Amino acid sequence: MKIRAITIGQNLFKSDPKLTSLRNNLKKLQILKNDFNNHGIEVEYIRFASQTFSKTTDITNFSIFERREEILPILEGFTKENLLGIYAYTPGLCDQVESLTPMQCKIMKNIPDLIYKYPNMFTSIQAGSNHGGLSFEAIKESTKIIQRLSKPDPFQNVKFAVTFNVPPNTPFFPSAYHIGKSPTISIALEAADEVITVLKKNPLTTTNLTNVKKAIQLKFTKIFDQINDIAEAFCKKYEFLFKGIDLSPAPYPTKEKSIGTALEQLGLSKFGEPGTVFSVGFLTEALQSIDRPKIGFSGFMQPLLEDYTIARRNNETKIDISKLLLYSTMCGLGLDCIPIPGNLDPAAIQLLLMDLGMISLRLKKPLTARLMPITDRKAGEMTEFDFEYFINSKICDLPIPNSHDLNVFFKNNPSYLF
Repeated sequence: MKIRAITIGQNLFKSDPKLTSLRNNLKKLQILKNDFNNHGIEVEYIRFASQTFSKTTDITNFSIFERREEILPILEGFTKENLLGIYAYTPGLCDQVESLTPMQCKIMKNIPDLIYKYPNMFTSIQAGSNHGGLSFEAIKESTKIIQRLSKPDPFQNVKFAVTFNVPPNTPFFPSAYHIGKSPTISIALEAADEVITVLKKNPLTTTNLTNVKKAIQLKFTKIFDQINDIAEAFCKKYEFLFKGIDLSPAPYPTKEKSIGTALEQLGLSKFGEPGTVFSVGFLTEALQSIDRPKIGFSGFMQPLLEDYTIARRNNETKIDISKLLLYSTMCGLGLDCIPIPGNLDPAAIQLLLMDLGMISLRLKKPLTARLMPITDRKAGEMTEFDFEYFINSKICDLPIPNSHDLNVFFKNNPSYLF
């Protein structure tokens, strides 16, 4: 187990053109990182999430967008100084029944160029929520972003997510965004290996599900308490608002740190076979019923290209996008790092996002999509990424729908309110 990210959320103001306040806070976070290291807890990244834009944002007053060519080089400089790993810049809240404003469209149109120009920039568009509505316009515009990011380098889509019902101050990227006056701290875990260890020590051949659940909860309660005590003491001393810990046991692309391996350790089935829904639901329920405050997703994650066993089962054709959608009804994250063919009609992506949005709003749960069209590749062909956090796998099939013109649907239905 280690801390995947300490994420700071903070507003950027026109009155601080050199981001001095953020720089000072990032330097303070090095103290927190050292505090964790001194307790034997490795910290992988320090990350930053800015304030959002929304339907009420006035473009003339949204200085961090208008000043993007001043601010983004400074943030890139922070990464070179090792003050920062990656950052979420101007995430968009477009979960609304009203039509997108010209300002929202302008910012969204700029996202692909900014991501290509600034290599450590991530961002997201919230296209639906139970309190705001499901914006089909936002889904349509987000699809344009996904397809523009895919050429010439499909990897760029790792930096963009379409989200539904994701709350503020979630530590995982690209979904993170900040709301609030005070700087906040939230923490993400990389802990799939801890689930594997618990399940190896408590095999269902010698115990029952109730005891396995208790063992998972005991382990993650101890992890929570240790991290929480250190973080709260730091935040109290240095005047940060501590938002909490996302208990999702994120994987790393080796067999020993795979959440797919953990599920298969239950001994019910291989990932993708009957029994997977039960296993995903069991783990998510165990984590979400821990008697501690929870933020973000705090459940099972299924990032296909980031998980050794899930990627392997994809190569064995045991999973497909329909199954991953099914598992999204049980899990905490959704469709993450999913390679799809590069020549898709936009309607295929739009309808998939609509499906995910409907699941999120009907079940009132946070879900996200990081879809990665692979240029000039077809379903069944292998990805060829060279990235520490990815394991290559087959491109998933996403059938092109034989439906009526979605543009007519979007024209008549810009949004839907639940």
